[in-house]
Amino acid sequence: MYTPRSSRDIVRDLVARVVARTDLSDIAEASVLGVLLRAVAEQIADSDVRLSQIRDQFTLGGAGGVDLDERVEELGISRLSATAATGIVTVSRTSTTASLTIPRGSVFGRSNSDVTYLTTSAQTLAIGVASLDVNVVASVAGSAGNCAPRAIDTIVEAPDEIVSIVQGTALSNAQDQESDEDLRARATRHLNSLARAQPIALVHAVKSYTASDNTRATTATLYEPPNRLGYCELLIDDGTGLGTAPPTRPGADVSVTLNSVLGQVIGIESPVVEDLSVSVGSSSLLEGRDFTLNRARGILTLSESASVSAGDVLTISGYQVYSGLISELQALIDGDISDISSGYRAAGVSVRVLPAPVQRVSLDILIVASAGSTLTTLKANVEAEVSAYLSALDAGSPAYRAAMISRVMGVAGVLNAQILVAGTSNESPDLYPSTSRTVLRAGTLRAVTSISVG
Repeated sequence: MYTPRSSRDIVRDLVARVVARTDLSDIAEASVLGVLLRAVAEQIADSDVRLSQIRDQFTLGGAGGVDLDERVEELGISRLSATAATGIVTVSRTSTTASLTIPRGSVFGRSNSDVTYLTTSAQTLAIGVASLDVNVVASVAGSAGNCAPRAIDTIVEAPDEIVSIVQGTALSNAQDQESDEDLRARATRHLNSLARAQPIALVHAVKSYTASDNTRATTATLYEPPNRLGYCELLIDDGTGLGTAPPTRPGADVSVTLNSVLGQVIGIESPVVEDLSVSVGSSSLLEGRDFTLNRARGILTLSESASVSAGDVLTISGYQVYSGLISELQALIDGDISDISSGYRAAGVSVRVLPAPVQRVSLDILIVASAGSTLTTLKANVEAEVSAYLSALDAGSPAYRAAMISRVMGVAGVLNAQILVAGTSNESPDLYPSTSRTVLRAGTLRAVTSISVG
């Protein structure tokens, strides 16, 4: 391994060679020869350092910035860009005698920040409806768009009939541009995942993907049920608690006239969320008895013992399919049959991409604030910090009280902190999800402050 030499080491070598090969003997540091040897040694040492830096620029561990971008590009990956925070706010009006449309691009803001939030689609309050949940996206990409509950509190540009806005849950799914450290780690995972079918490859593929709507999975956990060989679930979340209300749409009805072939395979839209209706005439077919369903790929296979006959018309209806990030990730994992370089799923294995079930955590955070602190801002920063910690937890991962306290203590202006059970003065224990498939996410977080007089 190439290691740059110090100027002292180089001087020692030069002096040894001069003494061994010439009759010169005045090598004192202040002598003419000594000064010349040390000047040459410093120049050689500088060259050694530059050579070492050049070498490092061609390794994942040593390169940084643009040089690192060039190295990972050789591996077929690139630095992930910043993403914008998304979430839900509730708008309200007083008069409900007429319907009211909230246009796409209506703007709301925060009293403690210049960041604004735009509605992503036009939505209508029907006659008699006083309030409505609307989807918003931050106007800027990156963590600056993340905010604690109730931070979005200002109507900037919306219909005059809208009189109030409430943000019930934190926005915590925005991500900054990928750092050098994270990019190096992802490049290493990429190299480890080139065989594609192993668990690390599936998780790497999911966490490296950006959907067409610019959303990304911030966490991904591979769950392998011990009693279902050949089946696994990729449990994902975008930091918001995606499993609370995942994006879905109705699947298209399918009618097929059966032929005489036993065990027929019928394709429907995918990935299927849960149950569906399968019938022949007025008779319903039962999953497990009459057919099996691969929900990830949308493949229904009739059992050879199914109570159907050639010429029967089989109808499939009444089902929902995932859309958005979940749907695109499922397609990424399964691959395109026309592209032999695509896909991560091994033969004989079913990999289902699912939103991780969400368990909301409500806490009080008792903090001692330094004198002169702006309490409103400090409390918002503390709540946002705890929310960000919870948003990064994988499925099955606990929330440790000490870790949350450590994050809170990193907020400027906090002198001391306790994590309390919501609505009590009791310290919260470490929090564990109810199942190994569940993610912990922020529910109601409330920072409570006292002022230090010292």
